[in-house]
Amino acid sequence: MNQDDYKSQSSRRMNSIDKRGASVWSNCSDTSPVGNGLRDARRYWAALSIWCAIILTIIDASIASVALPFISKGLQLTAAKSVWVINAYQIAIVMALLPMAKVSDILGYKKVYLSGILLFMIAASGSIFAGSLTMLAVARFVQGIGAAAVMVTSGALVRSIYPPELVPRGIGYNTIAVSFASASGPAACAVVLSFANWHAVFAVGLPFGLLALTLGWWALPSTASAKRSFDTISALMCCLGFAAGFSILSDLAQNSSSEWTFIKIGVAVSAIFFLRKRTSISHESMVPLDLLKMGSLRLAYGMSASAYAVMILITLSFPFVLQQRLHFGPELIGMLMVPLPIGIMIAAFVAGRLVNRFSSAGLCSSGLISLAGGAICLSFIHPGSSVFLIIAAVAICGLGFGIFQVPNNHSMLATAPHSRAGAASAMLSLSRLIGQTLGALLAASLFRMIGAQSDAPIVVAAFIALTVASITLLIRYRTIVSIG
Repeated sequence: MNQDDYKSQSSRRMNSIDKRGASVWSNCSDTSPVGNGLRDARRYWAALSIWCAIILTIIDASIASVALPFISKGLQLTAAKSVWVINAYQIAIVMALLPMAKVSDILGYKKVYLSGILLFMIAASGSIFAGSLTMLAVARFVQGIGAAAVMVTSGALVRSIYPPELVPRGIGYNTIAVSFASASGPAACAVVLSFANWHAVFAVGLPFGLLALTLGWWALPSTASAKRSFDTISALMCCLGFAAGFSILSDLAQNSSSEWTFIKIGVAVSAIFFLRKRTSISHESMVPLDLLKMGSLRLAYGMSASAYAVMILITLSFPFVLQQRLHFGPELIGMLMVPLPIGIMIAAFVAGRLVNRFSSAGLCSSGLISLAGGAICLSFIHPGSSVFLIIAAVAICGLGFGIFQVPNNHSMLATAPHSRAGAASAMLSLSRLIGQTLGALLAASLFRMIGAQSDAPIVVAAFIALTVASITLLIRYRTIVSIG
């Protein structure tokens, strides 16, 4: 073997070792180009950080909802006043999403992500030691700002830690983390409340936050900061407009409209008007009009909001059907709803591997049709129905939503330019919150008109899902015809 052959063989051997990741230290310290993601070892730790951060924010929200009656009793509040524990958190998220997206584009996703986790954990400590509704609402509001930072950056970081062909799988894993947190939150709350008071429930997520913070600081890639200006006035108008709009919808959903509602309408209209005057289609705008001008993204946002509205209609109304029509107890009702997040987890795991093989429109439509089929089955539940039929119908709803969510989220994140990943992630979260709010408003309206024991919200949910699936397939067909 001559010297050139020896050098060539040695070079190939070293490249092979590097590709296999034989050196763990190398894998954990080197950052691959953003477009190629991270190497295997470091990618796993970075992904684990994001999963823990998702669990931190989701499990906290679900636990607070379950603990609300105990918080109301402990602070001697009326049920109406205690709702501010939830509203303060949600309003803060809605207010902060788009400004946080702009901040993350300027400072970098990793810095905002870690700062959001740290802020969330500090505010959680305030919730733990809160002695009044005011203190608790303020702490929850600050937690919401931290949660908005995590929501905006967690989706954007997926595109940095995974290579392009594995991004759908990463989105599927995030969906599994969301479902796991949603399913385990009520159970964790019940366990904590069995031996401690309501203050302790806000400490449940802290271990996940500490792990997310530690792993994220070490494993996540540092994205470059951008030399862009931050429009403080637009950010203020954005916060006021979304906060007032969310509060208006909340008043309507709870049938608690008053003179304050009209004041909020004035604030919302004024804020949106001035924000529109300051908004352009450039990347500097607080409102990402450049993304909204893309037809595929508009469709994905609309589908996401519709699907979440469908899920809220089902999850809010079916427990009432089980309680008031079938006369089931709370323990059995809770068990019968568990197949929903389990179905989402299973479907998300599978869908993450199908996105690169099938069209997103086809997968999304299939998921919505399955979701509608499960809802139709739920609408036929009557006092003589078997528990197995109920479990199967609930599981079908979960499977359908899981099949829909992964490709739709992938479309919202991957279609946007990489430089706009923060804004794309914010719009993903915003479409979810809008859908959940509109679904709750519609459910409350149907409850008032027909009664909580009616299956009308479930029928409406099935109709919405089938309508959106049909529109999606029609647009897909027209696109194929125009290309052909």
